[in-house]
Amino acid sequence: MVCPSVTLRSLIYIKFRDASAAVSAVSAVAAVPHSIFNSLRLGRSAQSVVGRLIRFWDSKNINKNGELLGITILLLDEMDSVIHGFIPANRASHYRSSLVSGSIVRLERFEVARVSHTYKVTEHQFMIRFLPSTRIVEVQVDAPVIKTNSFMLRSIGHLQVLANTNLELPDVVGEIRSVQGSDLKNNSDTSRIVVRLLIEPTVTVYVSLWDEAASSFRGFLKAADRSQSVMLVTSVNPKLFGGNLYLNSTQGTRFFFDTSLPEIAEFVSSLGAAATPGYTCVDTLEGIKKKELVTIGDLNTFISNSNEQTQEADFLCKASIVCVNQENGWSFVSCTGCHKKLERNGTSLNCTRCLTSDVTGVVRFRVELTVDDGKDSATFVVFDKEMSRLTKQEAAALALDVVHDGGEEQLPACLEELEGKEFVFQIRVTPFNFTPNHRTFTVSTITEVDPLVCHGKEHRESVPSHVEENVGLAAPSSGPAMLGNKMDEECASETPPKKADAQKKRKRGGSCCIL
Repeated sequence: MVCPSVTLRSLIYIKFRDASAAVSAVSAVAAVPHSIFNSLRLGRSAQSVVGRLIRFWDSKNINKNGELLGITILLLDEMDSVIHGFIPANRASHYRSSLVSGSIVRLERFEVARVSHTYKVTEHQFMIRFLPSTRIVEVQVDAPVIKTNSFMLRSIGHLQVLANTNLELPDVVGEIRSVQGSDLKNNSDTSRIVVRLLIEPTVTVYVSLWDEAASSFRGFLKAADRSQSVMLVTSVNPKLFGGNLYLNSTQGTRFFFDTSLPEIAEFVSSLGAAATPGYTCVDTLEGIKKKELVTIGDLNTFISNSNEQTQEADFLCKASIVCVNQENGWSFVSCTGCHKKLERNGTSLNCTRCLTSDVTGVVRFRVELTVDDGKDSATFVVFDKEMSRLTKQEAAALALDVVHDGGEEQLPACLEELEGKEFVFQIRVTPFNFTPNHRTFTVSTITEVDPLVCHGKEHRESVPSHVEENVGLAAPSSGPAMLGNKMDEECASETPPKKADAQKKRKRGGSCCIL
């Protein structure tokens, strides 16, 4: 028979031995040498890395009803290098519980591949792919010293170069100047929000928030103090619309307001003064709804009764074209890079926006139409894309034909033929329309009126919107683009509507400049 005291001592010893072994095992795991991100080799091998999990998100295919592609993760190592990791959808549920933002983890038995050349979220040339055998373990003992976060910030010049290329999804920091959207305090609403963001002392861009990003930002507006006006936004997709820079949110977009972040502190310091306390919020829930059919009189009343310089609205207006105004011509020469009107400097044309002297130009439409809905009249301005679609002609080709006909510029026949025709115009009202000297309205889309439709029936035809179809490992979802086809104030010198009889003249002085 075994002595009870001996058995007790044995049990105590066994438990002590097992506990010591467990501690040693954890320490051994943490102490095992690991590779830094910049020393990784392509392929599958016995490599291991240790890094801080700074952000992760679900990547979805927006072309297939949001089908899950996988989980994108960003890891930061002790050398301040960030690498992109990807967990395929069929293994997402297995690893999801191991993903904790801010934790330091060890990865083993993975594949190293080259990163995609589009939608890059890091500057590293490689990425980590999870395999069925990949192991991820949180490091709690002897972890390396790693910063809490890292960002891929870009300047305005870099953002302009990236615009419309889908090469990178950079981060940006700036001061919120205004916020506009519908039902701004309802964080279950995922409709678009537009944020005017000052990113340099004299540079303001538009941040378009969609889907989860719009919902998340509404949650911030609902809970936070507006005095937190400096914001860092991650993984945005730069786009140029009508010469304006828009930063579209993606599935990886996150918001940071912590003033202790070095990037935010440095930005505040660069302003040379304290951040502006508070900012304007314009809730359009009760305003004119997008694509609502209104009269020209309704439009003028909306402009007259609104004092908000950040007010924006989209609507439909059915009217007939009385004539084409020729006082400001029907075309202009724009920069091929940013679409801004080129300014004449002696015998050359320069772009005041692009940061280069190597500028080329192209002739584009800018047509002022006097329209009438039977009660009121107004001036609608149509730019290149929609006018080319309507006339099935290119402005550059028409300008060449005019010069070949003798150099005295005639109004092209395709524009003359528009007089008397009735269309449904989709109009966007912006702060540009609230300035005293600018009472014209920019047309986003023109739709021909179906003669079989009853004249008194409200027009419900769906107007096609512009959709950014961004699919990749990062699976950015920019959503429908802003209907921002208006040009800057520099692109147009707007004039009030003229009487129809003053527009019968078919010629104007001067000739079109072609590069």
